[in-house]
Amino acid sequence: MLLAALAGCLWFACSVVPEGHARAARGAARPGLLFGLGPEADSARRATLTRNAPIGMLTSWFNGPNDLGWMSKWRTSVVLPAYRQGFALHLVVWDGSSEGPLSTSYGDTCGRSYALSDQFLQDMRVLAHTFSGGPADRLFVTLFAEFQTYPCRDNEWSPDPATTAYYEALKDQYRAALAIFHTEAPNSKVSLGWGGWQANWDSPASGGGRSLFAHFADVMRISDFQSFQSLESPTAARDAKAMTAALHRYGPVMLAFYKPKPDPTEALDRTLSAFLSPGALDGLQRDGLFALSFMDTSFMKGRPSTLALVESSVRRSGCVRCD
Repeated sequence: MLLAALAGCLWFACSVVPEGHARAARGAARPGLLFGLGPEADSARRATLTRNAPIGMLTSWFNGPNDLGWMSKWRTSVVLPAYRQGFALHLVVWDGSSEGPLSTSYGDTCGRSYALSDQFLQDMRVLAHTFSGGPADRLFVTLFAEFQTYPCRDNEWSPDPATTAYYEALKDQYRAALAIFHTEAPNSKVSLGWGGWQANWDSPASGGGRSLFAHFADVMRISDFQSFQSLESPTAARDAKAMTAALHRYGPVMLAFYKPKPDPTEALDRTLSAFLSPGALDGLQRDGLFALSFMDTSFMKGRPSTLALVESSVRRSGCVRCD
């Protein structure tokens, strides 16, 4: 059991201590989780949570080609300074384009166009160069966040031939993008970004629910780690446990972006207390989770007690030294 808890952080060398967190590291009694914060590295690095707790990873969102202009200029102003401070960087790549008819080598299909375009791979090459670092610098990449929603029919492998064709083409794009990051940014680790609801049901006949995992086993086996999200889910704790258990058979698991539904009442504190409790986080670690990134700090602004609760949880369970 101890080896399972250690595997994620040891495998990713989580021993670098971000600037200002050495005191927390000396007090850590056991290996913990690598905590991250978004929605962009520059703002996350300045956040109160990062100053007051051992946030070891800065998460940034790339939502489409319109983001490339400003993000491609980050190398000297954001990326390299963050690496020098000992932070890991995490890039979430999401396709926010509209859905429509498309043609692929697998047949006609319907879904989001950017993910299947030649432009996408060109943009990934630019991002890989922007975020590349030295051998000790850690870059995690979550490609195609919530990819089950990209075809016109969601969450199932074969509700119709067009959906299957879309997923087959998307897997080809994933393989190509993974190779680009490994070549242009040798310090990168790449994963496929699952929506965190997928393990909640099963439909073997259409390859839906839990049956969808098997259809992506080939690309998960060549991935460096696995990713899923939890966004304003009323069943976040159950979802996280189920997704971590389902994905860990393919490698270490990251909760790539977590955000509960904002609530200015004490109900949010109760939700967070349960989700971030030592018992809950220890259980997720035993199941294979090595990292958890908060999507942003907006849900922490309703009540001072909420931010204090998150800070306390990260200080208690944060992975600033895992060896």
